[in-house]
Amino acid sequence: MVDYIRPSISDEEIESQEAMLLAIEPWFNLGHGVPPIAYIRAFCLVARKEGLTVAEYAAQAGIPSSVMTRNLLDIGDVNRQRGKGLELVVQERDPFDLRKHRARLSAKGRKLAHDINVALRRMRRPK
Repeated sequence: MVDYIRPSISDEEIESQEAMLLAIEPWFNLGHGVPPIAYIRAFCLVARKEGLTVAEYAAQAGIPSSVMTRNLLDIGDVNRQRGKGLELVVQERDPFDLRKHRARLSAKGRKLAHDINVALRRMRRPK
């Protein structure tokens, strides 16, 4: 018989881990397997504030613009290998500066954001 092992982290930390599990569950339902965490971070940055440029998202993430460009391409319609991307974001040319592209959620990305929100609301319900 195995004795119950007391948690090594606080109840609040356990609750945070439960929230994380709920938040990542919708990613499993995309049908592509779970993407790299860098893609999830890029998606969350766009979802949090749509309409920024690659350089602005890269600065927020603390990574080079070239890396953010790759991440946004891979979660966009066409990935960097010219194959099908995850189709979660779209990038549109800035009408005032055609050298820049601004990212926003696609319909599929909005649904994923909604599904994540629904999952997290389950966590907030009184027990």
